[in-house]
Amino acid sequence: MSAISRNIILVVKRIGILFLLVFGLWLKGVAQDLHFSQQYANRLHLNPAYAGIHADYSAVLTHRNQWPSLNGAFITNQFAGYYRLKNERTTAGLVISTDKAGSTGFTKHQLGGIYAYQSNINEKLAFSAGMQLSYGSQRVDYGALTFGDQLNEDGTVNETSLERNVYDPARYVSVEAGGLIYSNNFWVSFAGYHLNQPNIGFDYTSKLPAKVILNGGYKFVLDKYYYLNKPYEWSISPSLTYTHQGPFKKTDIGVYTTYTPVTFGVLYRGLPFLSNYSYDQSLVVIAGIVFDPIKIGYSYDVPLSGFGARTRGAHEISLSFERIDYNKIFKKRVSGKNYKRIACPSF
Repeated sequence: MSAISRNIILVVKRIGILFLLVFGLWLKGVAQDLHFSQQYANRLHLNPAYAGIHADYSAVLTHRNQWPSLNGAFITNQFAGYYRLKNERTTAGLVISTDKAGSTGFTKHQLGGIYAYQSNINEKLAFSAGMQLSYGSQRVDYGALTFGDQLNEDGTVNETSLERNVYDPARYVSVEAGGLIYSNNFWVSFAGYHLNQPNIGFDYTSKLPAKVILNGGYKFVLDKYYYLNKPYEWSISPSLTYTHQGPFKKTDIGVYTTYTPVTFGVLYRGLPFLSNYSYDQSLVVIAGIVFDPIKIGYSYDVPLSGFGARTRGAHEISLSFERIDYNKIFKKRVSGKNYKRIACPSF
């Protein structure tokens, strides 16, 4: 093979890699933020107002591997936790996440602090309000790229380039807030993220659009009883989540069934006619089991679009530790005091 032929093949390969890079970052840019299929294992990602209304304290680790067949899959890791303070009305929380997208090493780090307040509205309803202040940074590993001046006529590649390839990370502060109304059977959540629309550009101004998340559902209890002061149930819970950020709109609809200690769920992500990017459509199968106080969840996204079908979907694993004082709940119920726990699923 001649040097010219080798050079042509090399250029074609580089163009292909560049296309995947641009396309992958465009897809990431359209969605702007990371997302999880196990929405309720990652409730604080839906709304900071979820802090403190499911347990006395909680810690959740989540790992997501999206589009694993691509060269440089999208890897997301997150830790989220909260602690309900002694007055039982206020909660402090923390969210730490790392998101790496594609072979260029596009990496995003975020650290957020949460404060939430809960109270009863009446005998049937309660509400929670939460705020979150986040610090984030993102960067691209330009050392993983190959520029035009590195390609030689004989097909070899120079190690260095005259192109500028050192950029400081883009750093920003983001403000989030949300509210939640719930009872023992239903919940309605509304949250706004990036309310200050921070600048996330490197050498230019690039505003991160505000994001709105509307989420809710209802639990139909088929059977429920207490044994040794712990609740056991058989229930079915449909849920709906709508996300709107800039030009991006997505609607997810799901149904979960819990037969203590096991939960199964099916989620349709990117519901047609209510979402505007078909590449993100997928059918998610969710399974979780509780070994009190440990919860383990697994989900797999089955892509439904042409592009997604070639990426082998996404795997997601969650590991939760939650401390719930069932004796406190039981005593309040026996004494006739009003005590409401949110009805949303655990995974």
